Amino acid sequence: MKKLKFLFFPTILALAFGLMLSCSKSSEDTINETVADTNDAINDGVGKTNDNLEDILEDNNDTVTDLEDAITGGEDSSDSSTTEDISFDPSSVPDNATTVAFGQSYQYQVGTSGTYSGTVTYSLSNQPDNMTISSLGLVEWTPTKASDIKTHSNITITLTTASGYVRTLTYDLTVTGTCTSGNVLAIWSGDQRTSTDSSKFLGNITAYTDNASSGDVCGRNNNQDCTPAYNYDYNTVNNVSENLHIGPATSADDGIMFFYNQYDNTTHTYLFWMFGKGGASFSPSPNTVNLDVFVSKNASQDSNPVDDDPGETELISQSQSASTGLYTSTYTGRYGYGSRRSDGGVIGPFSGSSYRIFVDRGGTSTINSNTLALGNLDSFTYWSKDNSYFSLGDVDNFTVGYKTTINCSN
Repeated sequence: MKKLKFLFFPTILALAFGLMLSCSKSSEDTINETVADTNDAINDGVGKTNDNLEDILEDNNDTVTDLEDAITGGEDSSDSSTTEDISFDPSSVPDNATTVAFGQSYQYQVGTSGTYSGTVTYSLSNQPDNMTISSLGLVEWTPTKASDIKTHSNITITLTTASGYVRTLTYDLTVTGTCTSGNVLAIWSGDQRTSTDSSKFLGNITAYTDNASSGDVCGRNNNQDCTPAYNYDYNTVNNVSENLHIGPATSADDGIMFFYNQYDNTTHTYLFWMFGKGGASFSPSPNTVNLDVFVSKNASQDSNPVDDDPGETELISQSQSASTGLYTSTYTGRYGYGSRRSDGGVIGPFSGSSYRIFVDRGGTSTINSNTLALGNLDSFTYWSKDNSYFSLGDVDNFTVGYKTTINCSN
């Protein structure tokens, strides 16, 4: 900091001393001259002093400005972004032990906390192929390739506020299990035919298939091509309706559902459902199961290729879109079977990448006002080709649809 230079005091003292000497001459003219010189000197000294003061004040102002810039980084201190402290919600942050089973869908909803204004945008980096994040921060991915079965390190989520405030989160995700080829179908609770509510997602299943090496092992004499009808095999005379060759085990207590396609016709998939098990008793008997099935956006013309009793699985209506060529269909399923018996149905084929099948199994039918119910069954269980399964519990209705295709060659 500069020091003030007080120059005018020595000047005044010197001039005053000179004035006293001049007075001793008793000359009025001399006194007047001296006074005039003194005034000029004083004015000159004050002017110089003022100039010095202005320079010092200007230097001090510059110093204050430099200090403010050092504190604010040269930015406007009124900028609201300096008060933002957005962060990832610690209660929902994934850790490096996060896993997902092969063929299942991984979902993570980003949560935030803190103070910020405007909207937040989300982005991903170093993520696996086909992993996405929505505008609302929902991360989704289904591992479908054999090469996906590993730990994916340093997946980074970046969130950015409207004012440019940035936060990042990095974590690892491990894919477990083994690769099983086939079509993957997703299941959601509720009616998801026209739009998808990701919060209603229940899980994925893989369609069952026969294989080239198995040969013709279906039908009554185990020597027929494994078409849906021969796989279901209701013609075998043993007082039960189902004699599955390829698929999960049936149950007296739970209904089963699964998808099936032949290995050499993977684009055409069929939906199977069955209740009861041959030789397994249950009570009370008989049992009645009523359900409605609604198909939308099917690239193939579906039907009911297996109908072991007339009037059980009925195609009520069907139409084809003039613009897309996709089919929309409606079915009723009305089944009754006794203890130690079984029943069920098959519809299809389903093809394309957008078809949805809505199964309504509770409440009042929107088709004919019948009461929809499972009778004495505990629930429906959905089965996958790898023999994994999950129960639908008390879900009254649900939607299944094509999700992706698993390829184990890469």
